[in-house]
Amino acid sequence: MTALRLAALLLAGCAPVAEPLDTAPTCTVTPPDVARVDVAAGYRTVDAPVDAPWLAEPRTVPVGLWYPTDETTGDAATYIGSFIDERSLVDAAFADTGCRLPLVVYSHGSQGWGGNTSPLVRHLVAQGWVAAAPDHVGNTLFDNVEPRPVSYSRTRVADVVAAIDAIEALPTDDPLYDRVDTSRVLVLGHSFGGQTAWLLAGPTYDTETIAARCDAGAPGCTDAERAAYDAPSVDPRVVAVLPMDGAAGTDLVAPAGWETADRPILYLSKAEDGDDGPITNAAAADVTWARFDGGCHETFTSTALSCPGFEKEEGLDVVAAYLTAFAATQILSLDGAPYDGILDGSTVVDTRVTVRRTAR
Repeated sequence: MTALRLAALLLAGCAPVAEPLDTAPTCTVTPPDVARVDVAAGYRTVDAPVDAPWLAEPRTVPVGLWYPTDETTGDAATYIGSFIDERSLVDAAFADTGCRLPLVVYSHGSQGWGGNTSPLVRHLVAQGWVAAAPDHVGNTLFDNVEPRPVSYSRTRVADVVAAIDAIEALPTDDPLYDRVDTSRVLVLGHSFGGQTAWLLAGPTYDTETIAARCDAGAPGCTDAERAAYDAPSVDPRVVAVLPMDGAAGTDLVAPAGWETADRPILYLSKAEDGDDGPITNAAAADVTWARFDGGCHETFTSTALSCPGFEKEEGLDVVAAYLTAFAATQILSLDGAPYDGILDGSTVVDTRVTVRRTAR
């Protein structure tokens, strides 16, 4: 047994004996380390059909999957045909712990790609998670469609739900079959993907404003596409959301609409962002807002750009600490040090980060 395999088993808290399919328990994880871990992860893709009845044509999105592996070398993943990630190994063998691993789903920004924050999701994978990320067709770097239909924000939400569905629909001979816990999912998003995460917290859409946009000639305003916003975007499997530097969508949700948001939220942003409507009005949710003084839009992704106050690697390290604390408390139901202190601001991760907590 390799050292990495043994570490994965200890982190997952499972005996190294696989349970029969259909009866695997959820892993009892030990407290994850908030210090970012950078080890290799397995990587593959699956196609996910999207349930979006408001669209005139069927929609399918590719979904990247990252998972624990013992392998340290292999073919590097290439995202959207151009971006190479040597720490994500294509079709590497799954390090099966015999139990179900927790799941995080990532939604990329406008003209981004699913692997755009792989250092962060691989950090969780190194500690016994599985990660999934859809490429939002029509809004990646090389297939961006403008102008976007008015329903596109809602379609992105459906893409995230489709990624979870695709994992549940894996065939019985798939190595990840019955090895992913989809009952308590964390959704992570950056930029436009941050809005996608916000919307999965359950706010009520401002249908009057959306209708006015349609009446003013916005594209994609069939009756079916307007109806996409008739009800809040909720999925019982999504129990917490983490938007990163993404506006909440004031053109979609009025301030009062946040009163129905009932998922815990951790919002990470650069310091000058002032979109505090959800923080003030999300009456049913616990909301934590961490603002990065000197951070910029790319502090929260793997894009090779540093920001005025954060070098690339140190920015990712700080983001990983907040991500881990939130994932530990909301998905793994862990509390105590250091997680609670990080989220209420009493534990200083970095002096350049200011934390505001609204717990209800």
